Amino acid sequence: MEYENLIDLFDYALRMLYEKDHVLLDIEAQERAVAGRLAIYLQHAFDPEFQDELCVDIEYNREGVEIKRRHRGDRKGWIAPDILLHRRTSVDKDNIFCCEVKQNEDEFNNDSDRVKDAVRERHYLFGVNLYSIQPEAAKLSVFIRKDGFVREEKYVFTQSGRKLVYRNQHRNWYCENNEWLYTV
Repeated sequence: MEYENLIDLFDYALRMLYEKDHVLLDIEAQERAVAGRLAIYLQHAFDPEFQDELCVDIEYNREGVEIKRRHRGDRKGWIAPDILLHRRTSVDKDNIFCCEVKQNEDEFNNDSDRVKDAVRERHYLFGVNLYSIQPEAAKLSVFIRKDGFVREEKYVFTQSGRKLVYRNQHRNWYCENNEWLYTV
């Protein structure tokens, strides 16, 4: 999958969420409800006929057939990304993206570190941190491996504009002593 395809998938999913399921945002429904609807729209945009071996899953806690163990430095025993596109039985192959969803947190939430870890350690092509999801707008950071860093590019989706727009902001992240640091 190319970077532009990923952006198109999330643009479509967010447009559908704001058009069809805005009430979830208005009533501040739990993030799992929002993530579930986004996963449906992502699957629909990616493979509406369910013909591809890659699939969109939510809260998937396997790596191959084993339990997906924590990233280095993470204190939890296992992880399950909110949304991912992958081949279910594959390890470090065909991991297209993982996405963490946080409605009321800023970009520096703990899940942002998990996404960067997944790109760096589990070889996902892309990591997505979808955060600050409010009735009027949502923010999204995309992470990719580039030149020895994990590069972050920022986007915003507004209800009024109905389009995912690049904010022309980026950071290059690197991990040192299990702590993520960045350069601009």
